[in-house]
Amino acid sequence: MADSRGPRITLREWLAENARGEPIHYKAIAEALGRDPASVSASLSIEKAQAEREVRPPYFVRVKAGLYRYNELCEAAKDEQKIDKEIRDRVKEVNWWARNEVNEAIARLSMDGFAQLASNVLANIRIRVDDVKERDRYNKTIILTGSWLDDGGRAPVVFYVKKCGLREKITRETILEIRGLLPNYQANQGVLISNGICTEDAREAAVQRNYTVPPVHIMDNEIILNILFESRTGVKSRKLEIFIKDDDFFEQLNSEGSSCPTSDPGDSSRAQ
Repeated sequence: MADSRGPRITLREWLAENARGEPIHYKAIAEALGRDPASVSASLSIEKAQAEREVRPPYFVRVKAGLYRYNELCEAAKDEQKIDKEIRDRVKEVNWWARNEVNEAIARLSMDGFAQLASNVLANIRIRVDDVKERDRYNKTIILTGSWLDDGGRAPVVFYVKKCGLREKITRETILEIRGLLPNYQANQGVLISNGICTEDAREAAVQRNYTVPPVHIMDNEIILNILFESRTGVKSRKLEIFIKDDDFFEQLNSEGSSCPTSDPGDSSRAQ
């Protein structure tokens, strides 16, 4: 009977310590843990279902009705999962640094370079690229007009390309300026394209849910970075090949080796 005053050992820990070789009946396991047999049986069923969902081996092997032993394969699987998580975490960290570096490179662009970047961004959204025309340029801002692919050019759009400093904020005044430009080009909507970061009041001004005003679509820092990374523009991808030991392979070799017949060193019938 488990000592209720000490730290409670889990079913997995008990199997790992006591049932690596010979299988043990679940009622004996329950008695050793001071638990109800039905509770142990339920825990085993839950672990089996959870292992199937997570596509991993359970921590026990059912040898036959009522008899269970510890499954050492789950330890190898746990190691592989740990390695996978470490790799994913590392990749996430590298990608985060890459986004920061691209963000800084954009902020350092000349105005002409930023205009070319905006053209690359526009080429990756649903607009008629051949219809895009530059209308004005001032104060690190470029005014373009164009149209969407799916409306046959019937609804002119103003693209307001604004170059900002690193992590510079864009306020509602910019949104109001874009909306004020729309009548000049007979446009019924505007699009902000910028490496700046829109404030909450700028986003609210762009939507204006309670008013009938032309919409202003926002493509600020995060959206531009997403487009560049998804289209592999300004970034390069690298594929890594990771190797880990195949425990199943070596266990199979061991089992096959143990079943091979061995020569009797005293057998004199071999060729001399």
